[in-house]
Amino acid sequence: MLYAIIMAGGSGTRLWPESRAERPKQLLKIQGDRTMVQQAVDRLGDMVAPEQILIATTEQLAGQVYEQVSQLPREAILAEPCPRNTAPCIGLAAIRVLREDPEATMAIMPADQVIGPADRFREAIRLAEAMVEEDPQRLITFGIRPTYPAEAFGYIEQGERLDSPIAQRSPAGVHRVAKFHEKPDAGTAARYLEAGSYLWNAGIFVWKARTVMSALACYEPSMHARLSAIAQAADRPDFGEVLQREFVAIDKISIDYAVMERADEVVVIEAPFDWDDVGSWRALERLRPADERGNVIDAPKHIEIATTGTIARCQDPNHVVVLVGVKDLVVVVTPDATLVADKNSEESIREVISQLKSRGWTEHQ
Repeated sequence: MLYAIIMAGGSGTRLWPESRAERPKQLLKIQGDRTMVQQAVDRLGDMVAPEQILIATTEQLAGQVYEQVSQLPREAILAEPCPRNTAPCIGLAAIRVLREDPEATMAIMPADQVIGPADRFREAIRLAEAMVEEDPQRLITFGIRPTYPAEAFGYIEQGERLDSPIAQRSPAGVHRVAKFHEKPDAGTAARYLEAGSYLWNAGIFVWKARTVMSALACYEPSMHARLSAIAQAADRPDFGEVLQREFVAIDKISIDYAVMERADEVVVIEAPFDWDDVGSWRALERLRPADERGNVIDAPKHIEIATTGTIARCQDPNHVVVLVGVKDLVVVVTPDATLVADKNSEESIREVISQLKSRGWTEHQ
């Protein structure tokens, strides 16, 4: 059976001040009238039964996540004792899935992405599922055809094209992964775009649960041992204690570093759907139409005079946002904090969180 694993434990620090530790971006309405985690569940449609959906998040966020997806069984929430990046998260989901179905296929996706149309997304997941059934050793990821030289995304370099009958169903083709590349500088990103053989790394995966666990046993034996200890305690009274002890002891590591960059049978499908990871406020420039002066304003009441290239957001229907004579800013207004930043310095927003912590202003983090 196909299981969908939605990863919803991130912090979304570059979307401060709306995204906070207690309510990060996946719980917010960034695009449309549904939160990002709700949209991730909606996108699945009837492709996956409700009892075969898992939402991996932290214990801190588990209650809020369930409130937003209460149409799912309570067991759908997979609460991690603490954040440990994507590899431990996926491993924990895999041992849960394997208890129910030793032959299960996992489709893993972050909650904090904007994807559409939903029917094309489902078609792509079904194609990947068929390719895994064709060869259960495959580890499949999705790449996005770049539309500009992005420095904020990792890249996947395509290798030789697969010519299996199922791979031929993909209009853009399916390729072996030649190499994964970290977020590039501007010049490198431009070369990737010009080469035409590089895709943005979407962080969406499809594989057999047992295959990814075998890969973790090979490349991360310590992690695999701790996950195995958790699995063995699943029906014991001390399960909670074992989960806490073993999971906290796992090193933080992404699935890309832990498995994808080391494994042999790694395949990339060029995604047939539109995609954005909404990593920062500049994503609004890609998700919403700009006015004739290049401004993207998401506020019920606003006035702009002699303003260009600016992003502004305020969800309070009674608050007026006024922009006069400014250029290339990000302005985000919330009830207890306001951000005004050069939109080309978005990476520096992470520093805001450090400053808040150092000043003891924990209520604003």
